[in-house]
Amino acid sequence: MNGAPVLAALVLLLVLLLVAQRQAIRRREQRGIPSGDLVYQDTAARLDKTLYSRRYHLTGRPDHVFWDGRFYIPVEVKTGRTPQSPYWSQIMQVIAYCALVEENTGIRPPYGVILFEESGKSFEIDFTRDYEQVLADTLNAMRQQRSRSEAHRSHQNPRVCASCGFFDRCDERLL
Repeated sequence: MNGAPVLAALVLLLVLLLVAQRQAIRRREQRGIPSGDLVYQDTAARLDKTLYSRRYHLTGRPDHVFWDGRFYIPVEVKTGRTPQSPYWSQIMQVIAYCALVEENTGIRPPYGVILFEESGKSFEIDFTRDYEQVLADTLNAMRQQRSRSEAHRSHQNPRVCASCGFFDRCDERLL
């Protein structure tokens, strides 16, 4: 029996797999997704455990965490309109995820990524000591405000109300 057709089919299959892999890597790089292995995911397909920080008394679930061979890199995926630059709240969210990743892995990420799904545009946010201090100060200010008074709604938008973290226990909800 002649093995040439089988060998040709195997070579063709290998070439097709290499081309597909190269295209996937190129798409990933174009979208700003770090190279490396996906080690954590908070999506409908896979739901990993909530990360907790004793230092900040903070919990969170980054959408993805990649291991690039040296660092764990958190990635937050945003839907909807892509701004010219990320909003301050989005930057602080990624900084919080960096802090959570560091405390849970023992390895400090050099940055986190905000990825806007619709446009594919991404922003790398450096995890600096200054940003980390702003995170700590912000969390402390929020806790002090929370202990001094009740929070009241300050909007008239039912969609914002429905997505609020206090929706289930708010006496002033719009819906």
